[in-house]
Amino acid sequence: MTIHWTLFVPGLLLLLFPSDRLLSSMVTLRSFENFQSLENSPRYRPWWWVPALWIDPIRGLVGTLLLKHDFASAAADATVAARPAYWLVVGILGLAVLCQTFTRRDEHVLLAPIGFIGGMVAALAPLPVTLIGLAMATTGLFAFRRFHAFFSVGLAMVALLGLLFGARVVWLAPAVVALGLPIVAGVVTGYTLELPTRSGSGPRHLPV
Repeated sequence: MTIHWTLFVPGLLLLLFPSDRLLSSMVTLRSFENFQSLENSPRYRPWWWVPALWIDPIRGLVGTLLLKHDFASAAADATVAARPAYWLVVGILGLAVLCQTFTRRDEHVLLAPIGFIGGMVAALAPLPVTLIGLAMATTGLFAFRRFHAFFSVGLAMVALLGLLFGARVVWLAPAVVALGLPIVAGVVTGYTLELPTRSGSGPRHLPV
């Protein structure tokens, strides 16, 4: 199979560019329980005023779609899985998740790539699976008050819903693996998953 490099290379760059490089010095990494210490004063920008939080879902979605482009005409999963290029794409998707997870900002901390993986799942799974699966993952996040709950609940729901809705296994499997990788990274390293935020607690957090 011939790879369309004009699509493959931009997709590769979108996926492998680390989220860590998009974070300014004004950003703080926080665990879920530390969100209660944020002050949302109208004088300062709120905690979610972090460009990476909004760019990452787009990068995950568009980058994955670009890498999938060459397989659009394949009618059967067996046909797709038989192509070496498919396994190259799957490997890149896994590496992309790890690139968004590791950070040099704080020791013993991993980034929680919620938006990035959400975009990847949207590109890999059918729309009903994406919407319901990510909604349940978000519910799990608030229920258990841990970022890893988003990925564990999302993994279970996307896998189950994908099978119920008859999703293509060749793309459902990478979506499930992507949701599981942050959990594995946290277990292997012993680091916590945290989210980049901009605190509104005082002038030192104002953008430059």
